[in-house]
Amino acid sequence: MKRTTLGIAIATVLAAGGALCAHAEDRVYVETYPAHAVTRAPDWNLAANSGMCRLHIWVDDRARVKLHGDEIVVETNSGKRAFDEGSACTQPLPAHAVDNFHVVVERGRGTVMEVREPTLDNGYTGIVSVDDPQNGGDTYDLVMTWNNPGVVVGSTAPVIVATTPALPTTGQSFFDEARACQDKVRAEFLQRNRDGDAYVDFNAAPTVDHLGMARGHIRGEALARNRVESSLIDYRCTVDNQEQRVLSATYDLRSAPRVSLR
Repeated sequence: MKRTTLGIAIATVLAAGGALCAHAEDRVYVETYPAHAVTRAPDWNLAANSGMCRLHIWVDDRARVKLHGDEIVVETNSGKRAFDEGSACTQPLPAHAVDNFHVVVERGRGTVMEVREPTLDNGYTGIVSVDDPQNGGDTYDLVMTWNNPGVVVGSTAPVIVATTPALPTTGQSFFDEARACQDKVRAEFLQRNRDGDAYVDFNAAPTVDHLGMARGHIRGEALARNRVESSLIDYRCTVDNQEQRVLSATYDLRSAPRVSLR
């Protein structure tokens, strides 16, 4: 759990002792429940042209929920610590713009104060803030949905359109560039492994080597898996920063597949 102070005044408050500290605690920090992967719903489908997450969150007073890819973060703005009680999604929130992004409250006594759709500026993160007005906490069921223009469903098996993800322009965050590379690598992996439950987990930030202002090389590692086996992979991308696109993306399995990964 990470606690981020929002001003120097917290040092004085903490030094003041028990009662004063407890009284001020809800108002002077943002407490973040560690990011973790959401549960995969039974109809999990990376190639579907729409996605949905049922967010199951306990909130006391005010909290903010962030969905980034297949990871969820719960921030406590005030009140007791908010936390995820078992959210589930049908696919990761895509690393590109989506259509018809919205959030509906299915259960909860409070209100949704703010909904922010995923954009390049926020790293393609869906954000919703909840205000719980009554004493004590309550569980909120929020349904976050979107249409995914980056895929198309064919007449036979779903096919992921391996379009080149856009890269951030100068001055925007490094993470978007890494996500563009990872999105391309994931698409390449799924094109080769069409058994329906293959997936790639990117758990670490990649290394980026810039070759002047125009091009850069991105490399990193990830965990590829399906229902019967898993293997670490090493992936590499070449990007063109001026044209804002991924020029190439490749990966290699570290160990020979025992069954079907390729």
